[in-house]
Amino acid sequence: MPGKFPSVLAAAVMAAAALAAPAAPAAAAASTCADAPDAPMTPRAVFNDPVGGDGAAIVRTLCGLVRQTPAGARIQVAHFVMSGADGAAFADELIKADRRGVDVRVVVDGDSRGQAVARRLADALGTDTSTRSWLHVCTGPMSGGTAACIGDKGQHNKFYLFSRTGGTSDVIVQSSANLTDLNSTTYWNNAVVLPGNRRLYAAYDAYFADLAAERKNLDYYRVVQTGAAGGAVRASFFPKAEGDPVVDELDRVSCEGGATVRVGMSEWDTSRKGIAEKLRDLATRGCTVRIVYGIMDEEVRNVFRAEPRIESRVLGSGGALPGRLHSKYLLIEGPANGHRVLTGSHNYNQTSLRRNDETLLRLNSRTIYQQYVQNFERLREVAPPAP
Repeated sequence: MPGKFPSVLAAAVMAAAALAAPAAPAAAAASTCADAPDAPMTPRAVFNDPVGGDGAAIVRTLCGLVRQTPAGARIQVAHFVMSGADGAAFADELIKADRRGVDVRVVVDGDSRGQAVARRLADALGTDTSTRSWLHVCTGPMSGGTAACIGDKGQHNKFYLFSRTGGTSDVIVQSSANLTDLNSTTYWNNAVVLPGNRRLYAAYDAYFADLAAERKNLDYYRVVQTGAAGGAVRASFFPKAEGDPVVDELDRVSCEGGATVRVGMSEWDTSRKGIAEKLRDLATRGCTVRIVYGIMDEEVRNVFRAEPRIESRVLGSGGALPGRLHSKYLLIEGPANGHRVLTGSHNYNQTSLRRNDETLLRLNSRTIYQQYVQNFERLREVAPPAP
């Protein structure tokens, strides 16, 4: 039932909690967010760099935003997996916020890897969604170890809503990162902070409510577009039964006058080969196309191998540096295209499109776009050519 752990999960969670040594996570958690910054309330992107920069930049940014949230405000988190020291660190900041009078509401996937942190939050916040603070675990049905709230596969979102933080209202953080130790040590991720956009915040808030209420719908797809400082913003919420909005986006790209398309993608399977074919077509029409990926099906790789004008690099070693690419973004620029960023939790695979609870965000801000370009060039610097 809503607000309660599924019975199978509950037993596993309790077992995991019983095996854990409580003092160790607390000590590890403190080290991750001890120096969390007071984040500036300006639209911007945040990237972790596990090779030569701050691998925990995203989780520390989030911890800083939680700390700046005053009593009487609300934090809402829709997240896939929180585990290990970093998951515990963020959970502890949420618990502290609740204790000082912040409403804290969290929706998480039923993934077994997140059970220990989920139990930690459930014990502190409760699971009754009619109260001020709570944790809700999606009831599924379970599919491959995950459980969605709206779709039938996984609750794969990674977004954070702050009704007020750092003196600013309606703050959204959309991320690609899970809050796990791997995501802060060997995974490359991104997040975008968008403060003060009331209409966009309301759209995320409505989606969050539908997740918590488990309004099952395999054709849930909702789109909202709003103006913003620096350019329009559009959010799309999944699952979607038909069509592919990424293919639709590429259909609108013009190569006239020179254009560049950059893709930093964690997972790419054969069901989304149409995206690769659109990129190949753009390359044959004169667009510059560059790709860095983490995991890619062979049929998709073959599309790129057959077009020598496409540069393809890989960051796929999840447990060792230079690491695994876990970001999910598409960058488009050119005289007829402006400067577009598509980012979020959405992988280029069938589950993200048809079965998962996901968000895809499109931004037209030139400033944020340039931040993503700098990150992409950093990926190219460390990623070897694809085989």
